[in-house]
Amino acid sequence: MSTKESLQKLTDIECIDNLLKQSKISDADVNKLTKRQQILLNEKFTAFYNEAKAEKKDKLLNKVIDILPEAERNNIWEINNMNIMNAIMQYVQQYGGMPPKIRIAEATGLSRQTVDKHFKDIQNNPLYKEIEQQFKFMIPKVLGEVLRAAINGDMKAAKIYFDVVSGPKDKTKINTQNNYLQINGILIEEEKLSRLKPEQLKQIEQILHSVSDAEVIE
Repeated sequence: MSTKESLQKLTDIECIDNLLKQSKISDADVNKLTKRQQILLNEKFTAFYNEAKAEKKDKLLNKVIDILPEAERNNIWEINNMNIMNAIMQYVQQYGGMPPKIRIAEATGLSRQTVDKHFKDIQNNPLYKEIEQQFKFMIPKVLGEVLRAAINGDMKAAKIYFDVVSGPKDKTKINTQNNYLQINGILIEEEKLSRLKPEQLKQIEQILHSVSDAEVIE
C-alpha cells in the first residue's frame, strides 16, 4: 500500500469517527461522503451496533434513524421481535410464567424502553400483521395433520377436527372421552376404528373432507 493510500485510509477513518460522534447523522452528511467512506460508515456502525447493549444500542440507532432505508428499519424490528419472543419462551420454560420486561431487556440486550415500545406498537405494526398471515397460511397444513391423526384413531384429534370444521352453526352433538367418539348417540370406539379395513377408513376420511368442503362453500 502506498503512502498516499495509507493517508487516504487514515483520513477516511477519521472522517467516519468524527461523523459517528455526532448526535444525529443526516442525509446531507452521508451525501458528502465518498463511496469508500459510505461503505466504511456502514461497516463501523454495524460493528458498534451489534456490540452495544441496552441504552447504548438505542443511542446508536437514534443517531442514524433518519438515514436508514425502510428495509433496514424493518430488519431491525424483525430481529428485535424474534429475540423478544425467544426470551419469553425461554423464561416460560424455565420458570413457568411470563417474564417481567426488565428480564426480557436483559436477555435480549435491548433497553427497557425499546421493549416497552415494541409491545405498545406491535398490534399496529404492518410487519406483525404479516406474521399473523404466515400463521394463518399454515392452518390447512395443520388441519390436514389433525385429520390424518383422527383417521388413524386418535379421538382427541377427531374432536379437534370436528370442532374446527363444524363451527358454532353445526348442531351435531359430539362427545369425546378417553377412547371413544360419540356422534348423535352412535358410539365409535377406538378399538373398532383400528379393526376397520383401509377402504372403510377411506370412506370416513371422505365424509370428514365433505364436511370441511361444505363449510367452505357456505
